[in-house]
Amino acid sequence: MSRLRRIADLFVVPGDGARDPAWEQSGDAGGEPTARRAPSGGRTPPGVAVLTAAADAPATGAALGLALARRERAPVAAVCVLGAGGPGRPAWRAPAHPAARRLAAALAARGHDARAAGRLALVRVVGSDCQAASDARRVLAAAAHAPAVLALGGPRSVSVDALLADQDLVVVAARAGADPVLTRLAVDGLSAAVRACRCEVPAAPVARALAAAGLVLLPSARRALAAPLEGLP
Repeated sequence: MSRLRRIADLFVVPGDGARDPAWEQSGDAGGEPTARRAPSGGRTPPGVAVLTAAADAPATGAALGLALARRERAPVAAVCVLGAGGPGRPAWRAPAHPAARRLAAALAARGHDARAAGRLALVRVVGSDCQAASDARRVLAAAAHAPAVLALGGPRSVSVDALLADQDLVVVAARAGADPVLTRLAVDGLSAAVRACRCEVPAAPVARALAAAGLVLLPSARRALAAPLEGLP
């Protein structure tokens, strides 16, 4: 498949082009979040959390979101970045897929800092630990029809750990050469009930920038995220 075709595929509904009602945004933009529900086929869209450095949280979360959208053949994935220490939004964003635009608009109408980029609805959550965790939980609930990524770029709290326990998988992502002891401690500190794995942050700056903009997942980023995707049911 050519690079042009891969980029074009970002803005086309996966599969045969037929729209699955289960992927549609339910209710009006100001409605209450609904419970997470399964698309046709009976399976709930997966929720993945990623723990990483603040500077890497937006790009790594976006990369996982693109990978999940591709895996699930979904027109949109929600990416909620939790923590105030990370960098600002990317200078540019990919043109939004209609489903991402609708989901971002619904989240913004509920008071969240949401923007659409490619197949991603990107949300930034800041504030105190308890409030931020509560806001992130509402974001994930409102994105019930879509696969979702919770990207944490900072220290964990009891409230955040409770949120992590609700995810299908927790990924600890570190740059190549990072102290493996710190990564192991991050995994060991999670609840025994949490399914967790480790991976490297996509190394190439271009790969991180393109993912953060919601544009495309380059092969280097796909390789870095192969293990987390294999860890999902």
